Amino acid sequence: MQEISIERNRSDRPHVGKVFAAVHAHVSDVPYFASGLCAKLMAEGFTGYLIRTTNDETSGGKSTAQNILSNETEHAAMAKALGFKDVFELYYRSHRMNEISPVELRGRLVLLFRFLKADTVLSYRPSSEGEPDSDRWITGRAVEEACWTAGSKNDFHEHEEAGILTHPVRERYCFHVRPGQPFNRVVDISDYIRKKIDAIVECRSQGNGNAGSLLRARLSKEGRRLPLLGDDDQTADRAYIRQFLLAEFRAYSRGHDFEYAERFEYSGSAVDLNAAVEEYIDKNAVKI
Repeated sequence: MQEISIERNRSDRPHVGKVFAAVHAHVSDVPYFASGLCAKLMAEGFTGYLIRTTNDETSGGKSTAQNILSNETEHAAMAKALGFKDVFELYYRSHRMNEISPVELRGRLVLLFRFLKADTVLSYRPSSEGEPDSDRWITGRAVEEACWTAGSKNDFHEHEEAGILTHPVRERYCFHVRPGQPFNRVVDISDYIRKKIDAIVECRSQGNGNAGSLLRARLSKEGRRLPLLGDDDQTADRAYIRQFLLAEFRAYSRGHDFEYAERFEYSGSAVDLNAAVEEYIDKNAVKI
């Protein structure tokens, strides 16, 4: 069993100047699994970028074109609500990512990680075990490979010739998506729960962002009213999310002294050998 560490809120900004990239396949994944952490990292000084690998053409209940448009619009709104600096869309066909070249996907992610100078990356576990959505584990595997490759001078040398230098990714957070998946870090997101709700409420084509207003309308037709949902659609959507969609995140915090938590499988950076050598030189070199 993995040892569990707790990541708590910081009142200072220890990460000013650092960059993280959150990579997901579907519009609602970062909002649901990692929006609290994203908001927390940005509050602590990180600049955040959001990358979506699919076009989500199968989510929304309308035509393919309408689904693509609605999801892209909601993706941009969600990113703005959380405070991401920019959004990148890769537009692979949803639920068909196993048709594409893994090397192509890895190369596109390497280019973005180097261009953005990403120090930290958030995404899925690179394993298909317990994950029926192939878009997720294909994305997770490509992200894992790209994080390593981004720091290798021997891969995609044309990037350096174009002025985009290698940049090693120092730490990764893998989303806890399904029961049974391993995790070794519990992140206190209590101070950022409003931001999490802000993100989820934008996910209407998928993610149940408008489930509260739909339920309110259904009950009204039946001549009933649920006080929880209030008197307008905005209140209904936010109340529904807090009461029902965030239940597991309240459960994750049990046994701790905070109210809401997200779970991740965290891997920290290896020692920067070059930096260690230079530090040793500065301390120990003598003049000749």
